[in-house]
Amino acid sequence: MAPVAAAVLPHPPLLVAELAGAAAAELDPLRDACRQALTAVTEAADLTVVVGDGLVWGVPEPSAPGSFHPYGADVEVTLPALVTLDLPGLPPPARLTDLPLSLAVAAHLLAALDPSPARLSAATVPASLGPGAAAATGRALAAAAQSAAPAGRGGRVGLVVMGDLSACRTDQAPGAFRPEAAGLDASIAKAFRTARPEGLLDLNPAQAADLSVAFADAPAAGERGPAVRGRILYEDAPYGVGYLVALLVAA
Repeated sequence: MAPVAAAVLPHPPLLVAELAGAAAAELDPLRDACRQALTAVTEAADLTVVVGDGLVWGVPEPSAPGSFHPYGADVEVTLPALVTLDLPGLPPPARLTDLPLSLAVAAHLLAALDPSPARLSAATVPASLGPGAAAATGRALAAAAQSAAPAGRGGRVGLVVMGDLSACRTDQAPGAFRPEAAGLDASIAKAFRTARPEGLLDLNPAQAADLSVAFADAPAAGERGPAVRGRILYEDAPYGVGYLVALLVAA
């Protein structure tokens, strides 16, 4: 069964207001969009799976900390109580003793929700898997989460994927300006606006990596499932990096 709701969120450290300083208000619309998307997913689901990018295929240890100290703020976070999923169809995941940036930002955003999601699972999927393998991993995670959802409630699973678009949108961008970056970002946004996340499988992984996209391998894509509606809650590149907040819900 497909997730009842899915969201795509970026994970720049500047989502932590303490890091943004005087420019914090500039990203308030992005923060609001992230909270709106997270609320929609967690309220629709009995169990929410958060997937971030990372160096390895892994799952966090219970209470694994995430720190923004390397980015200049004395802020530490943890994910809410995690549910351990049975993943017989996947290789054994590495056990993460610390949260990578993607999951640390997710933890920071989740901490602002009231109420916090009662049941949550998390994992990292490395870009080295490639789009097809990452999509298969996402489907396996969703199936395992459905099995772990409370009995008698339909096994409603939500999916949250953390990922940034291109880091090459302007001359001030971390990856410097690349004219093709905006087109690639637009094609990713279109896949969600038109409720066709499987379109991500058609992206060129080499081009995505060249443009510093931490997104093309996100396991939100797969075969066409039940009818869904797509919404873009935020789409911009305020610091030369493309940030997208998208939401998919059952039609």
